[in-house]
Amino acid sequence: MRFLLVLLILSPLAASAKWLDYKNCTLVPEKHFDGDSFHVKAPTGHTYVFRLYGVDCPETDTRFPDRNKEQAKAFGIPEKDILQWGEKAKAFTKKFLQKPFSVHTEKAKARGAGKDIRYYAILINADGQRLDEALLAAGLARAFGIGASWPKDMDPNRFLKKLHPIESKAKREKTGLWAK
Repeated sequence: MRFLLVLLILSPLAASAKWLDYKNCTLVPEKHFDGDSFHVKAPTGHTYVFRLYGVDCPETDTRFPDRNKEQAKAFGIPEKDILQWGEKAKAFTKKFLQKPFSVHTEKAKARGAGKDIRYYAILINADGQRLDEALLAAGLARAFGIGASWPKDMDPNRFLKKLHPIESKAKREKTGLWAK
């Protein structure tokens, strides 16, 4: 009886961790779109706000001065340069997602300042490349934040650990933000 009760309690939690795959999505440029958070139109016509798992790009505005300061320190650049690098990451993302792409999400809620609910996601472009990895390789992001259990057998901590070598390589090669 106890086992059945535990199973009934846990089954909705297990069901909520199901990955959803949206193919042929398009980017919807919005006012507060940046390198790691943006609006996406699914083939159903519904627009979602997604935030990438595992990476953090520089901000594109000064709404959160403490965040800009923290990022400048983490990236090792002057605070005055954060917005410039944020715009570069935004332009990179826009170009990367110019053709229809796929979104993979568990619809786990990501905090944000906007009025719309943001969900964590992994985006794969038309060429089969992941946006999180591409931003890191271009030196436009740091491995940071929440990891994903994707592919479905991966632990979120392991997901993040697999991103760190990409960031390290960009640092060694002085790519993007890491050029100084």
